[in-house]
Amino acid sequence: MDFGAYVTGVVGLAAIAVPLALAAVRLRGRLLAGWEGAPARLAEAVLAVSLLTILLQLLGAVGLFEPWAIVAASLAIGAAAVVWVPREPRQGRPPPSPRIPPLHAAIALAAAAYLAAHWATGLQDVWARGMLTFDTLWYHGPFAARIAETGSVWGLHFTDPLYLNWFYPENSELLHGAGVALFERDLFSPFVNFGWLGVALLAGWCIGRPYGVAPLSLVAVALVLDTGPMIPREAGTPATDIAPVALLLAAAAFLINAWASPRAGKPDETDGGGAPSVDLSSGRAAAAALLLAGLAMGLALGTRLTISGSVAAMAVGVPLIVPPAARRRALLIFLAGIAATAGFWLLRNLVHSGNPLPFFGEVGPINLPGPDRGLEGRDDYSVSHYIFENPDTDVWSGFFLKAITNLFGPVWFLFFGLAALGSLLAVIRPRSPAVRLMGAVAIAGAIAYLFTPLTAAGPEGDPRAFGINLRYLVPALALGLALLPLEPRLTPKRLRLPLLGGGVLALLITSLYSDSAFTWDEPFTSKPAAALIGIVLIGVPVGLALLARRRRALAAVAGTVVAIAIAAVGWERADEYLDARYTRPEDFRFQLDDVARWAKPTEDERIGVAGLSGAYNQYILYGDRLSNYVQYIGRELGAGDFRAARTCPEFVRAANAGAYDYIVTTPELDLNDPATAKVSPEGGWMRATGGEEILGQGRVAIFRLDGELQESGCGGGVAVEPLP
Repeated sequence: MDFGAYVTGVVGLAAIAVPLALAAVRLRGRLLAGWEGAPARLAEAVLAVSLLTILLQLLGAVGLFEPWAIVAASLAIGAAAVVWVPREPRQGRPPPSPRIPPLHAAIALAAAAYLAAHWATGLQDVWARGMLTFDTLWYHGPFAARIAETGSVWGLHFTDPLYLNWFYPENSELLHGAGVALFERDLFSPFVNFGWLGVALLAGWCIGRPYGVAPLSLVAVALVLDTGPMIPREAGTPATDIAPVALLLAAAAFLINAWASPRAGKPDETDGGGAPSVDLSSGRAAAAALLLAGLAMGLALGTRLTISGSVAAMAVGVPLIVPPAARRRALLIFLAGIAATAGFWLLRNLVHSGNPLPFFGEVGPINLPGPDRGLEGRDDYSVSHYIFENPDTDVWSGFFLKAITNLFGPVWFLFFGLAALGSLLAVIRPRSPAVRLMGAVAIAGAIAYLFTPLTAAGPEGDPRAFGINLRYLVPALALGLALLPLEPRLTPKRLRLPLLGGGVLALLITSLYSDSAFTWDEPFTSKPAAALIGIVLIGVPVGLALLARRRRALAAVAGTVVAIAIAAVGWERADEYLDARYTRPEDFRFQLDDVARWAKPTEDERIGVAGLSGAYNQYILYGDRLSNYVQYIGRELGAGDFRAARTCPEFVRAANAGAYDYIVTTPELDLNDPATAKVSPEGGWMRATGGEEILGQGRVAIFRLDGELQESGCGGGVAVEPLP
């Protein structure tokens, strides 16, 4: 990549980020006058991402997801904010902010930097090999590349014939797609989750800030984010599990700060039930906090549907924390925020399938429109199945307990026990109505996890996906742990430093003895470099947000220096990353290494994919410039359904309709038993109907198409086994 193209991408990124940040600062000043320091920065971050998300949704809906349009619209939003949104007025009551001892703050920042260094090992691995997590290659990467390639977010991208992931919300893929559009490569993608990591840590601090326990609540969040469900999957990849954690914590922080008494930092100034002596629930700050919480939860829901339980619980609880006369208004404000950042995807699904949530084909006796099928890649058992329907002790000991111990380390019981305690105490002994609500939300999120499809996916008695899908529980765990320090009887001032020390010790144990520990010793890990990356990407920005109050000019200068440093690191790593991306044969199963090597330099080709192993690795076919149009070949049915071709003639018709330059045939795959991948019939169909085989390696082949395939070559039209 030449320097000019890189600088153009960086300038474009700055032209989007700076005006939207300016607009967010102005809006925050009007909505939350008087807020300063960490809560103000958190609000500005959520507002900026909300503005960008809504902008990208609207541009993509009309086919204008193009760099020039995104930059022009961002500049227009920034200019409009300067002209029409006055500067922050001087009046306004800030949330309480008891003094934090400098040593406590320093320990918390050190914990954040250590966590970031651990995450940076994942970034180093990505720079050395490419983004290789399963969902990245299957649909996160393809969704982002398709958005950038077509300039549209309205259509459905059918990635495989078993799951319905084209109906998933794509807020995260919008951000990655914008980076691809600006750089014509995925150079921006490895950094995105570090932004969410910073938001999560900042929100953790803000949850404890009104009560003087911000360092403890930050370290509590850091503990969860250093575990096996997070680091190996999230660091440096487009995976989407860190964003809902960050956004749930942000929503909690907004409500907790808005409802905190100005004197709530002192436990003896609350009544016996823990309710604050002064309630902001009828004030302007409370209304603004509800809107911001709604925006945050909408961003979360528009990123991953597994957060739905927490969103629903918060919507139910919001009217209960305000006076009766204000309940309807409070609910409408909160729902308006959700609709603004998540409603687009529900509308798109409704138009395409007649159902905003096409995964659900019925509600009680009522049949709903849609594809009339579920997620068919694996048996979609939930954890609740093994609680109520099949409480098999062998499953609990052989799968559940083993996976939990492996992923959370030897102190796993602290995560679950203390998170449950923090949630219960928040409900029983709340420091404010908002704290009680967030305790209930954490409990509801954990209960919803138990009933979420695929949390124990796999054949009956063999829930092999339980471990990987424990990530769906992380938002509730993080919130429950962040709430625990708010109980004054557990965190009196004399115990806060020892508790911080215990939290840091637990962080070290988890980092070194859970499933996340292996990244410290990966071949491409440099611990000194990881520490430096962690400080630059997370330590300094989070430190500025935590400690800055009115020194905006200094914060702006420091932020600019950090941004320039990150851009410089990005340029230094760009060529090495692009050279190494998807070149290591040992990184690919199912004999796909030659396919990756072939696709790497290709540009502007139309490539069809057949065989499920290819579907789950299709991102490698987009090429380094992500300009190829890649599509799984199948039958597009009504109501947004998509199935595999059952016969040779069906396959030929679908292939000819796609006007592909190349077709890649790969092994068939059973996700319940991936070791038994077998030859798929499409390779034989291609040879029989006129495809020119240019690469053949075992069960994998690449065919060049110089014209249409000939259906007459199908003979009897050999069929594969029909899908249900």
